[in-house]
Parts: sequence; C-alpha cells; structure tokens
Amino acid sequence: MKDKILSIAFCVILFGFLIINIIVKDNTISYTERRKMQLFPSASIDTIFSGKWMDEFDNYAVDQFAFREEFRSIKAKVEINFLKKLDNNGFYIKDGFIYKIEYPLNERKVNSYVYKMNTLYDKYLKDMNVYYSIIPDKNYYTKEKYLKMDYDRLFEIVTNNMNQKMKYIDIKDCLSLDDYYYTDTHFKQDRINKVVEKLSSSMHFKYDDNYEVKSYYPFYGVYYGQAALKVKPDTINYLFNDAIKNAKVEDMESDLTTVYEEKSLGQMDSYDVFLSGSTPFVTIDNPLYDGQKELIIFRDSFGSTLAPLLINGYSKITLIDLRYIDPQKIEQLITFDNQDILIINNTLVYYLVDPTFIQFKGYYPYINLEALDKYVLDTIYKKVKNDTATQFESTALSQYYGIVQL
Repeated sequence: MKDKILSIAFCVILFGFLIINIIVKDNTISYTERRKMQLFPSASIDTIFSGKWMDEFDNYAVDQFAFREEFRSIKAKVEINFLKKLDNNGFYIKDGFIYKIEYPLNERKVNSYVYKMNTLYDKYLKDMNVYYSIIPDKNYYTKEKYLKMDYDRLFEIVTNNMNQKMKYIDIKDCLSLDDYYYTDTHFKQDRINKVVEKLSSSMHFKYDDNYEVKSYYPFYGVYYGQAALKVKPDTINYLFNDAIKNAKVEDMESDLTTVYEEKSLGQMDSYDVFLSGSTPFVTIDNPLYDGQKELIIFRDSFGSTLAPLLINGYSKITLIDLRYIDPQKIEQLITFDNQDILIINNTLVYYLVDPTFIQFKGYYPYINLEALDKYVLDTIYKKVKNDTATQFESTALSQYYGIVQL
C-alpha cells in the first residue's frame, strides 16, 4: 500500500510539473543571471538529424523549468545551512554582503597587465601627465578568513614594475567595505568622495562636492544571481550637479547623449545607468568649463561610476576601455596632445586580464621574469620531467630557456 501511495504521489508531482511547465509563459531574460534564456527551438530536418535541435531543447528544458530560481535558492541554502559548506559555487554571504572567492593571485596575469600599460605609455603617453591608481575589489576590505588573492603582492608587482614616470595615486585608505554594494562588485557613487578628493589633490583639477541625489530601488547586482543566495537588494544613488546635467556625451556603441542612461534602471543590469556601463570609447564634453583642460581615462566599469564626478574639473573627458578595443587602433580615435592621463582599474582586471591581449608590434615586455620562471617550472617543466609533456610543450620549454639565457 505504501509503495502504491508513493508511486501515485510521484506521478502526480511529475505530471503536475509537466502541466505547469506547459502553462507558464517562457522567460526571455533571466534578470538574476543577467543572460538571455533559451527559447523553444525551431525544428527542421537538418537540426533534428544533426542533433542540434536536441541540444537546444536540453538547454530550453533547463532554462524554462518551473520554479527554477526557487530551486536554485533551495540548493544553495541546503549546501550552506545543512551541509555546512563555506560557500556556494565560490560565493558566500557575510553581514548581507555577497562575496566571490578570487584565489589565488595569478602573477603572470598581473605582469601581463603591467606590460600592457608600460607599452601603452611608451607608444602614446611619453612627456604627458600620467597617473595611475588601483581600485581594490571589496574582498580586500573583508576580515573574513576565506581564501582571497594576495593583494599586497599584487600592489607590489604593479608599483615596482610600472614605468616610474607614471605617478601612482594610492586610494586604498579612501575606501571601506561600506562603500561597496551588497550584491555587486562595484563601489557606490555616493560613497567615493574621498577617492575623488585624493585624485583632485594629486592631479590638480577642480572638485565640486555639492550634489543632488536620485535613487533607484531595487538593484540586484551581478553577484545576486550568480550566488543564488537571497539577500536584500541594493539601492543605486546617482549624483547630479550643473556640470553633470549639462554634459554632452557620445558613445561609439550607442545613442547615449547624457551621463546617466536612466532607461537601464530595472533592466538586465541597472548598473548600466552609469554611462551605459562598460563600453569601449566614450567622450564627455563640459560646456560650463572655462578653458581647455582634457582628461583621458583608461578604465574598466568602475570608471563609469567615477568619471561623472570628475566632469567639473575638465572641459572634456575621454574614457577608453582596453578590454574591448585594440590598443593599436587608439590613435585612430584620439590625438594625444598634452591631456591629463589617468589609468585606473579594479584589482580583478589585473587578476583576469587575458595575456594574449597585450601585443604591440616592435615592443618587448616589462615583465617580472622571476614570476614567469616560477609559472614555467610549476607547469611545463614538471610535465617534461615526468615524461607526460607533449612534443609542443617540450619544444616550447627548450625555446623558453634559450630566450632566458640570452
């Protein structure tokens, strides 16, 4: 009798979910995961016999499963609260903040970033006022004993190996954990006054801290969906003064004309309200500035939050994101002519930079050979020694040590 009841219950649940999945309208976008969802695939003889239709249907079934978000949340809670895991898929929550574990530090990638910036300086920025700064991600400020990258080592590599003609502006002490969003990686625009003050005093531009504030709630940051851990959403505060209100914006990828793209609020990524988020090339003209004083910022998405607060001090600001634009083509977009230069990225850019995206013809790397040597010894050398390396790896190792000996 018991087995019969269980069988009936199983069938009821199975067919119940089938009916629910048929009735419930498919979602085109997952706002928590910030991606488009797989819709029901169209069938043809080619897609059916090639297996493509079945692959797409599998993705559709996973994406459009009823109560998908609720089940993701339950899974995360079970793993943390009952199985006592310290994190869920590399994310953990403490005091309302969602953190992503970034570990270990990849010194090779940090050196690749440094090489990229030094080459940029040699090719375009000599004899200009060049400043650089590093924005710590919020893991830097947490006191929790989770694994995190060696930030001291990251700062050491960068400051020791960047071209010394570029002036370093240390802003670590200008920020704290409370200056970052609970559910996102970025800092809050209304909490970075100390950062702007430090930049202003070092770079000698005018700074106006009298702002009007507009707010938007709820803001679900990038970590909210990835972690599948339910926490209270954030509020986005974005600031206005006369310079920001009157600024003229041009974005090479969109029709953006104002500093804040308010139509982005409530969409897939509300953070795009700040200068449309991460875009390759943006210019901001300030018609209220008396004179000609320009700034070029090589930045990441943090720069979209920071740049509006610098508008008052310049007649024009140009923002360039080297993650999305070929460095060799920069001179086709801008003429370098005595502008102030600010290179400012967060620590995760140093950590995640693609080493293949650093090639400038005719230039040789400013690179920490000790760190590179350690990487080779820890990987390819061990394979060669254990006779598990491919012919390509063996040849590459031989050529590497031939270069080092030169």
